[in-house]
Amino acid sequence: MNDTSRAIFQTVLSSDQSLSREERGALQRLIEGRPDSVREPAVNVDDHLLITQKRAAEILSVSRATVWRMTKDAVLHPVEIVPGTWRYRLKEILNLAQNGSAGVLNESFPRRKPEFAPAA
Repeated sequence: MNDTSRAIFQTVLSSDQSLSREERGALQRLIEGRPDSVREPAVNVDDHLLITQKRAAEILSVSRATVWRMTKDAVLHPVEIVPGTWRYRLKEILNLAQNGSAGVLNESFPRRKPEFAPAA
């Protein structure tokens, strides 16, 4: 962080009395250059049990290509809902986001390569 940004955050911290304790703590961590605490992925209760590759990539904070590679390497196990249309289990994606690949492999999901051919 550059000095100007740090000075702005310090000014906000000292002058804005409406900040909550959490907001003050977050600003202080930014000023000190400490990483923010690990946040849970933003997932609504209304989310579906099966999600698209795009949504899986958003939750995992990776690209769609990375999700594809994880599928190809049997880290993720998509479900074919109609021929050629694949979805990912929300539970599996959240478990991977929270626990890493070891948590996914320890789940009851079978460790096998998906039975579909990659697009040419």
